[in-house]
Amino acid sequence: MTARRGVFWPLLLIALGLIFLLSNLGLIAGVSWIGILNLWPLLLVLIGLDIAFARRWPVPTLVAEVAVIAAGLALLAAMPSYGEVFAFGSARTGVSAASAPRTAGTNQLDVTINGGAGAYHVTGGATDLVEASSANPDLRVVTSERTARATVRVDQVGPEHFPFAAGNVDIQVRIASDLPTSFTMNAGAGTFDVDLTDVRVTDARVSAGASNTRLTLPKPTGDVPFRINVGASNVTITVPDGVEARISTTGGILSLRSENARFSDGNRAAGCLACGTAVESSGYGSATDRVTVTISAGASSIVVR
Repeated sequence: MTARRGVFWPLLLIALGLIFLLSNLGLIAGVSWIGILNLWPLLLVLIGLDIAFARRWPVPTLVAEVAVIAAGLALLAAMPSYGEVFAFGSARTGVSAASAPRTAGTNQLDVTINGGAGAYHVTGGATDLVEASSANPDLRVVTSERTARATVRVDQVGPEHFPFAAGNVDIQVRIASDLPTSFTMNAGAGTFDVDLTDVRVTDARVSAGASNTRLTLPKPTGDVPFRINVGASNVTITVPDGVEARISTTGGILSLRSENARFSDGNRAAGCLACGTAVESSGYGSATDRVTVTISAGASSIVVR
């Protein structure tokens, strides 16, 4: 009995770890702890198996419990919307267009986009909190709200999240322009065009695998942190006129060059920037409204425009 339970929990942790690893690599759609918790009915099944059979047949019962856990996690990975059936908030699955409607009193927004492979275009200007559309029925929008803070998650689901189908996925996401917004995007391989010019960003994080990533920085209020984590990628960062920014890089083999005359590293001329250096616009040091960009990358080419 003790040995059986000593194996059960490590196996559960290993299964959960594999699911989240595949999600982070973009091989399956985004999986959240909320989705895991929404599989709570499986606990009743496991408890029933334990009470009915564990004392008499400990090893077969352990095998059955592991099979139940594996089936639940496989279901969540293959059809993430199943895990949202009992979630608080709203969910829309298998549609070509979805949105997160506004509610009275909302004054702050958290947006997370979990994408696999394909092309993403993110901009501001949404009438609702978030509006998403796709040429393929592979989107799920989940919303929840606590006090005046709304949380919106856009997930890429269905078979199109596998890398071989990347060419068939083209997703448009628009975000409301009038609310302070915390922005997160987790993506796999593909092309990602993120224009936050018209979004009131308070902080941002973009993670991608092998990709072509184009980022346009927001017009900041205060010091806005912007963190970028990419693998082997081509990254283009556009800094709009009037936006003060500092860009620092760490990682593997990087090529960093500037095509923006306002940027220099203090020792080299613009357009001749070394790997791992921090570059900033001429007014960054004295600005109260500015964007601080930190890039962690593998073998990547980074251009500042």
